[in-house]
Amino acid sequence: MRNVFLMLPLTLMLAVPAHADSVQGYCERDGKRISFSDGIAFVDARDAAGVVTTTIYLTAKALDRKALAACAACAEAPGENTFMSSRGDEIEGQRAAVADGWIELQHVGGELDMTSIVNIMYLSSDGVLTGLDGGNGQVVIGTNNPTRIAGKVTSEAREAPFNETDMKCEASFDLAVGWPKR
Repeated sequence: MRNVFLMLPLTLMLAVPAHADSVQGYCERDGKRISFSDGIAFVDARDAAGVVTTTIYLTAKALDRKALAACAACAEAPGENTFMSSRGDEIEGQRAAVADGWIELQHVGGELDMTSIVNIMYLSSDGVLTGLDGGNGQVVIGTNNPTRIAGKVTSEAREAPFNETDMKCEASFDLAVGWPKR
């Protein structure tokens, strides 16, 4: 009977599901609001010194991970810079996931150890790709390790006349790091 009580905590620990990805929040400017509901984070570059760039996409609709996994070039080891990567193109090509909007963030490790908003985009009703970034967005990373990255995207209001392009962001994410596998 004693062994049963010793095994019960171990069994319960194994029954707990893996940490699920979480994305929530929005960015808004000039009456256009992009509400985020899905996301992905992956190593997108590794330079000669071993500095890693992790790219994070938050999307308004669900990504098709099966289609992302089918990208043969995306499964290859990351190059030295993100410009040589086809991963972002694959994500942005999923119109069902990104038409209502997306935000792309990049965390660069090493001495820089910084995260920046690369772009906030959506497809307008006439099919034109439109940027939303007002320049007052901030990204704070709370967890960053080889398996998980979590953080928040916020904004700060600026005083006139510098607030003409202000946007408002309140979004958070907690994502496993990795490209989907076949």
